[in-house]
Amino acid sequence: MKHSPVLGLRENAGLFSLLVLMSAFVGAMVGFERSLLSAFTKDLGIGELQGALLMVAVFGASKAIANLFTGSLIGQLGRKRTLILGWLLALQAPFMLLHGAGTYLVIAANIALGLSQGFTWSTTVIMKIDIVGTKKRGTAMGLNESSGYLAVGLASFFAAWYFEQTGLLAPILYAAISIGLVALFTSLFVVPETQPWVELEKAQHHETVDEQENIFKKTSFKDRQLSSITLAGIVNNANDGILWALLPALLLGLGKPLTLVGTLLGLHAAVWGLGQLISGPLSNKGNLRVLITTGMILQGTSLLFIGMFPANSVAFITLGAGTALVYPTFLVGISNHSHPSWRPKALSTYRFWRDMGYVFGALLGYAALQFGQTKGAFFVIAVLTLLSGVHFFIRYSDNR
Repeated sequence: MKHSPVLGLRENAGLFSLLVLMSAFVGAMVGFERSLLSAFTKDLGIGELQGALLMVAVFGASKAIANLFTGSLIGQLGRKRTLILGWLLALQAPFMLLHGAGTYLVIAANIALGLSQGFTWSTTVIMKIDIVGTKKRGTAMGLNESSGYLAVGLASFFAAWYFEQTGLLAPILYAAISIGLVALFTSLFVVPETQPWVELEKAQHHETVDEQENIFKKTSFKDRQLSSITLAGIVNNANDGILWALLPALLLGLGKPLTLVGTLLGLHAAVWGLGQLISGPLSNKGNLRVLITTGMILQGTSLLFIGMFPANSVAFITLGAGTALVYPTFLVGISNHSHPSWRPKALSTYRFWRDMGYVFGALLGYAALQFGQTKGAFFVIAVLTLLSGVHFFIRYSDNR
């Protein structure tokens, strides 16, 4: 398929829609596993909660590492080949789970899934940013994240419902393999390399670029705007890690059915996904400070209520809404404060730290378990999320 490089969302509607579909495929792959952790880890020889925390930590660490190297890989292999590599890795996860549910092959599958998520999602994000230019960047990121997390929610609900009805894991995994194969062949034969669009945007930037600057340090610590976004991203994914790992066991321990777990996680992901169709365009106007601060405070408040009433659907709706406010806005902020020549490395660094939040969340959950305070983990992460919102409001400025 031939594409003429021209910047703009409307001008690249066909290619952008294809990349949005790729994000949905990425989300579906993790959604199939997300609500079935207990089924995959029940025979690992460790407690159910410990198994769930281990899976979240392994997934988060492997995805974070993949994110970190995506920027460098893109520079060496190009966007298209990095995306293909991600899908080749993604296909390994369901194949391993078909033969290794209840064994330590589950851990290997989670590593493959995390690595693939890092490569595929980061690359599709970067490719979308490449082609849309600056004016509709927020809309683009809202559509991207919305498609991905709606797919997470739908796949999570479907997997939990189907497994509870039939007790069968294999058909769910075959569905994941089918999605992975479609995505792989689409990446091979339809998706183009988007570097030509990058060259167009570079020509519009007149500021000088220090080729020797350490972008990892700049994004993580040195740059006030980039590091503020990065820190908020860490906390955001830490609270999602707590939710992912501890909620199923918490609800099942209260005698609630697995379908309720899938419904609540699916509701959270669906609101998160749909809400980004609103928050993405809002971030086009440059009010990132207000959007992110509001989103973090709304998340923190919701987590407090989940700690007290873990089956309350309203708290999951508001948590999803808070996450929707921040998720595409983080990406817009990193993109706005970086030059096209080093933007992939800045985005990769941000996504590395953000997904390390899953590891931090798992460690916090494990510490809570040692004191027999599963609900306490929700209260601790709620306070950290609220403090993160306040810190962001004080430190961040929308000015470049």
